[in-house]
Amino acid sequence: MTYEALVNIFKAASDAYAPTLPLLPLNFHYDRVWYNNADANNKYPSMLFERSPDFEFTGLQSNGNVGLQTFEGKLFFYDVYHEEERGTDVNEHWRKQSRLNDLAIQIIGDINGLNAAANGRHIDWGKGFLAMDVHNPSLVQVTIPFTVTLKVACAI
Repeated sequence: MTYEALVNIFKAASDAYAPTLPLLPLNFHYDRVWYNNADANNKYPSMLFERSPDFEFTGLQSNGNVGLQTFEGKLFFYDVYHEEERGTDVNEHWRKQSRLNDLAIQIIGDINGLNAAANGRHIDWGKGFLAMDVHNPSLVQVTIPFTVTLKVACAI
């Protein structure tokens, strides 16, 4: 599997998300994490695949070809949470985070299914976190790191 095919799996999961009203469609972005500090016209909720993952080559084959490439990346989910929406009910904070977390869990399940259908190797989902006011004071965020090893240039 190529890196492009991997990113396409993430995008396909995002594109296939079919929300029920009043929820909105999920917008996929392949960019830097500070993308969300830019254009006020950005659409939310959004899923951002950070465009600069770390990687290493492993599994050198006897013919000298690299057999495996392991990527460590981050997946971010964002939704709007404006000051006027927050009000005085602090319970709404965790409700908003919970709804976004539920969306992230659903999309991760879809990514896992699409990856398995593409005969991809297992994606390890790391220790994530929920956040508010991190990169933009009007957003709530779920961050999930992942590690995936791809078979690349395999001649076997």
